[in-house]
Amino acid sequence: MAVPRSGSARAVRATRVRGERPAEPRRTPLPPPEPVADPARPRALVDYALARRALLHELRTAGPFSAQRAEACDADPYLLRAARHHGEATERPCPVCAIPGLVHVTYVFGDELGYRSGRVVASEALPQMAHEHGQFRVYVVEVCAACGWNHLHLSYALGDGVPRRPPPRPKDLLD
Repeated sequence: MAVPRSGSARAVRATRVRGERPAEPRRTPLPPPEPVADPARPRALVDYALARRALLHELRTAGPFSAQRAEACDADPYLLRAARHHGEATERPCPVCAIPGLVHVTYVFGDELGYRSGRVVASEALPQMAHEHGQFRVYVVEVCAACGWNHLHLSYALGDGVPRRPPPRPKDLLD
């Protein structure tokens, strides 16, 4: 009697019996919807102005060439690139180098966003997203491309309160 080789058609390839359907993945039920008056109106707003003010006070008392300034002005290259291409200009100058050109970069995070979570979004698109998703967080970062200053400006929640499953990841999406 011959012993089947590993590449042979007789080799066992799966544990499923012929004709048996694969088990459906268990889906947990979605939580009940929460009441939201206006989905595009920010909720759970956190303003980081006091932390920003304290950091700027430390920078001013430490001097222009201190290690604290190097830590405060250490923007990630991806953040600088996002600020350059997707940032929204403000009228305020940079609080560290006083050069005009401070920009806000808006990021969105949330389980319901699926593969879109962690992306940069224009602030004009947020009201439409608020009506399409149950809840997600928005983070606004202020960035100076000249000196590398970056600080979390504010964060808040948006959404209509109706829980949804995340959209499926497209097969042709490149990361």
